[in-house]
Amino acid sequence: MLSHPSPAAALAAAPLPLRRRWGVAIPDGTRPVDVPAALRALRDLLPGDPVVVVGLGLHRPMRADELPESPFPLLQHDPDDCRPLPPVQTSAGSIPGGISRRFDGCDGILSLGVVELHQYAGFSGGHKGAAVGCGARATLDALHHRDLVCAPGVEIGRLDGNPFRDAVDALGEQAGCCHALVQTAAGWLAGEPRATVAQAAAALDCREHHSRRYPAAVLSVPARKAVNFYQASRAATYLGLSPDPPLLPGATLYLDAPCPEGMGAGSGEEAFAALLRRTPPPWDTLLTGPAPLGAGTQRAIMLALLCRRYRLVCCSVENPEALRACGIGATHLPASAVAPPDSLIVREPFSKIHCLEERTQSVSGC
Repeated sequence: MLSHPSPAAALAAAPLPLRRRWGVAIPDGTRPVDVPAALRALRDLLPGDPVVVVGLGLHRPMRADELPESPFPLLQHDPDDCRPLPPVQTSAGSIPGGISRRFDGCDGILSLGVVELHQYAGFSGGHKGAAVGCGARATLDALHHRDLVCAPGVEIGRLDGNPFRDAVDALGEQAGCCHALVQTAAGWLAGEPRATVAQAAAALDCREHHSRRYPAAVLSVPARKAVNFYQASRAATYLGLSPDPPLLPGATLYLDAPCPEGMGAGSGEEAFAALLRRTPPPWDTLLTGPAPLGAGTQRAIMLALLCRRYRLVCCSVENPEALRACGIGATHLPASAVAPPDSLIVREPFSKIHCLEERTQSVSGC
């Protein structure tokens, strides 16, 4: 399937199913999506009085000045105000279902999002916008349990045989998500959520090959992800926990991210920070024994896995002490001032999997 130059063209090529009343799940500001253009394209296609919900997951609510322009009223998701749904079974256990009560009265949900690399789901987009962005707290807690995020097949850039992605898709279908509109670097696609994500992922050029291993890497974190350490740290784990990264054992990863919100202000980010504060770095104890509970703590699991192999320093930080209090190496100096000159430069940490040339095993969707 070829991508389209606009959301309107993508929707024309993949018309919406007939529904009496639509709900639309849109991403918050951490995702690079042209939400205003997409909502304008939907304005004349959605019958009746559609319900548009900002899918926050466990992120903080968006401020009024952060909300995108919209022809519809915008509601914000509350993970503690959700309608329960039957559980979904996974290889790692049962996931309780739940979807925002904002969608009560809707008989179809459209998920608006972006298809880019994702640590657990392989790629973002599709059902994830509804199942995670607008899911219940209990759903998100169970979905991000250590047993599932560390399960075999859960891998960045992988869709097939990925139990986390399978759970997300099942939860989205159960919630009534039946159409997706996604943006990629190449354009727009629309259609049934599973197929749309698979087609978009297959068209992405997301592998960048290197001929050697580096002693350090500098990761340029885009502004939308550099607002707090919870988001910015994804750049480091996307690289360090990807299949065969081009890094020497013990390499140092330098994150360039100002983190004006410190560790983060949402309930997931706060759970992440609290867990790090009460666990000595490099947080190995999080990987054994009883699993930490609550969505947000999975980011600490990923950080612990990363720090088993590499060293992490966050640079250009507005308030380094906020990160140091959680055991994170942080400095106000830019990475260019502290990283060695032969560092690997990673300019697109959320759209490229960096790997050695000799690796031949394929990554689903790449």
